[in-house]
Amino acid sequence: MADAKEIEQTAMIDREMDQVFDWAKDNHELIRDAIWNHEMEANDHDTMKTEAACEWMLKADDDKVKEYCEKNLKK
Repeated sequence: MADAKEIEQTAMIDREMDQVFDWAKDNHELIRDAIWNHEMEANDHDTMKTEAACEWMLKADDDKVKEYCEKNLKK
């Protein structure tokens, strides 16, 4: 069972894009899904490469997740 610190560390990636980013208005996709989908596109839909590319987010703090989204998902 996850402890409180572990849940706190992953809480951001389980929020919807528009709950965290002003520029993601009406985007109800979970942040973890948005990152996964972006990486799938970048990796030519190769699941194994995408899994490796997304592994970081499971342990990343909120600032790293925000930074990634600002750099890669903001349109």
